[in-house]
Amino acid sequence: MADRPELMAIGDSIYNGTRSLTTNGELARISAPAQIADAFKWPFVTPTYPYDVLVNFETIVRNNEFSLSGIVNKAVANAQAWLALPSWSAVDRFDNISIAQSTISDQWTLKFSDQFPKIQTLIDQLNNQASMATTDVINAFMDLYTAVNVSFLLNPGRDPASQWANMTPLDIVAARSPRRLLVNLGINDGVWTICLQAVKNQFDDGKLRNDMQTLGGRLLAMKQAGQVDQIYLNLLPKPSCVANLMPRDDPQAPPGPSGYYDQYLGRLGQIGGLSGDDMAGLDEKISELNANIQSDLLGQFGATGGINFIDTYAMLEARDGKHFRDHAPIWVDNEYLSNVPLESFIHKGGLYGLDNLHPTTVGYAVLAQTVAAKIAAVENTPVVSPPDFTQAFDDDSLLQHVPPLLDLDNLLGDLLVAFFGILSELSAKVS
Repeated sequence: MADRPELMAIGDSIYNGTRSLTTNGELARISAPAQIADAFKWPFVTPTYPYDVLVNFETIVRNNEFSLSGIVNKAVANAQAWLALPSWSAVDRFDNISIAQSTISDQWTLKFSDQFPKIQTLIDQLNNQASMATTDVINAFMDLYTAVNVSFLLNPGRDPASQWANMTPLDIVAARSPRRLLVNLGINDGVWTICLQAVKNQFDDGKLRNDMQTLGGRLLAMKQAGQVDQIYLNLLPKPSCVANLMPRDDPQAPPGPSGYYDQYLGRLGQIGGLSGDDMAGLDEKISELNANIQSDLLGQFGATGGINFIDTYAMLEARDGKHFRDHAPIWVDNEYLSNVPLESFIHKGGLYGLDNLHPTTVGYAVLAQTVAAKIAAVENTPVVSPPDFTQAFDDDSLLQHVPPLLDLDNLLGDLLVAFFGILSELSAKVS
């Protein structure tokens, strides 16, 4: 029987609460969906991770532990600790089942029953990393990350006989029938590959649009069956506003008449390269794709209604300090927080974590404010306690203790690249 929570969330790392490639219980509690629920004072069960998912990259940076073999050893020990627990949580379901790394189609394919058996097999493989090619080690690491995170989020009681054990994220949503469903998807279907590597020709907008249409059809069926009342879908962000796409040196003045700098690199490792024209073209491509996604899904839902869109493209554009176009600046304790890479000595940045791709708690508060405003407008209901940037800053352990030395050019570039699906095995999912 459906338990009808006020709010549920599905999606990728942005809704999972990931920061600096790190996913754990602390970050889940202050994720954007959790902040949205708190804004309306709705009950919301966040994932109670007993451990980090494999490793804590912020700790790795603080301790200067930049060794692939060392990180893999930590991941293996972590996964073994997960398996040693007979149950992972006192509750058997979470309201936020967003899965870092997941794509659109993963929402109707990933299951505990498929992923849990992979954990021990992948541990055994990584225990023999010395005999493996580096690419194989990284791929196995990423597969293990997915297997642990999916298994925990979809069946936290770790009970193979649970009703959730053979359900996908969309199956779980349909069974629980939330009044509202938050959705953040599409970034891992090629967009973040560009934002990390600053390369062209990594993005099939036609496939992404088709997958969104498929998702729309499945969400429509749920709406028509009375399994959800309102759906709030985040559109895709504006790539040039992401902190990792930067000129080689931090800009000291606004760009020229085009509004774009001459070159953008992947700041993490100073890799790739996009011209200003390339960057403008990518922004335009995402803008057009957002318009098409919105048109497609509105056409699918028609008179049924219930599908609502959050313009995250405009949200990022309004706070684009990188291009000196910040129309809604955020100040906390006399510090200006912007969308440039985080630096400790002069306190630059603040909206993105150490990977320049995932927001800090303040960055997530910007998203939470935007989504909450949309819900309030659609449902004519007041936001009881709007997300507060000062509180978010105070709650963010990274911003409270920024590592004194951010040597991020050496932050395991190969591992980061793999994390976002650039290696062939994961890229096959988005090609």
